[in-house]
Order: sequence, then structure tokens, then C-alpha cells
Amino acid sequence: MFLVAGAGLVFVILQFNKQQRRRVNSLLENANDVQPLLMQRCMDQKLNRINTALSVNAFHTHTGKELEASLKQITVDYNTGKISLPVYNNKLGELLDKLGSK
Repeated sequence: MFLVAGAGLVFVILQFNKQQRRRVNSLLENANDVQPLLMQRCMDQKLNRINTALSVNAFHTHTGKELEASLKQITVDYNTGKISLPVYNNKLGELLDKLGSK
């Protein structure tokens, strides 16, 4: 009797494992094209800080206009797909560092 109950329990566990594996695989397939949420959030924060710094400090110097032009070019490159999200995020970080050193 214990042998039959044990075999039934093993069968139920294996079926549950198979079902969960299918769910995880389908979730991974669906999430393959999704951009990393934390990187997206970090990028948004960087953009806000850069735009705030550019507008508050009103960089009307040659350097300020260069930084604005760099921001526009980086954004256009990202929107057209020339650079990936991690590269875009790194370039925004570099731009933010340049703003911080001014």
C-alpha cells in the first residue's frame, strides 16, 4: 500500500514540476524582448537630472551648447536603434559626469 501511495506521490510531483517548467519557459520567452526595467528607470532619472541641470544652470556657453547637442545626438541615436540601451545609459552617465564637473 505504501509503495502505491509513494509511486502516486512521485507521479504528482513530477507532473507539477513539468507544469512549472513549462510556465517558466514561456515566461522567459515572453520576457526576452523586454528591456531591463531597472536600467530603464535609471536612464529616466539620468535624463531628468541632465535636463534639470541644463535648464536651471542655463548653460549658454559654448560648453553648454555642446552638451545639449551631445544629448540630442545620443537620444536620436538611441531612438533610431543605432545604440543599445546599455550604451545609451553609459553615454548619459558620461554626460551627467561632464555636467557635474562644470
